[in-house]
Amino acid sequence: MASPHQALGHARKKASEARHRELSDVTTRVIVGTATCGVSAGARAVVEALEQEIADRSIEGAVVTETGCTGRCDLEPLVQVIRDGEPPVMYYHVTPDKARRIVQQHVRSGEVIREWALT
Repeated sequence: MASPHQALGHARKKASEARHRELSDVTTRVIVGTATCGVSAGARAVVEALEQEIADRSIEGAVVTETGCTGRCDLEPLVQVIRDGEPPVMYYHVTPDKARRIVQQHVRSGEVIREWALT
């Protein structure tokens, strides 16, 4: 019989392998700053809009994740789009409407919206 420590190690390994399989199909990551400043600037609504637009358009391989402080409170909400094989793009002052357009243009079609991107 395995010790509790061994059982925990085995469970962690299985969870890690399952998570790796789940993320292996991800080709686009959309990261939203949801620290206190991001949330106070409307980041929760932006996360919801991004997730809903990705679901509504049945975009495969795109995942929305949250992160903490991005270091630019004055530009919140900040959204970073990372598509495999392309440089990351950071968008600033993102609203739910802008978030939907980011999904339509950048996430789905690969077209960067230059006027909203930090350079």
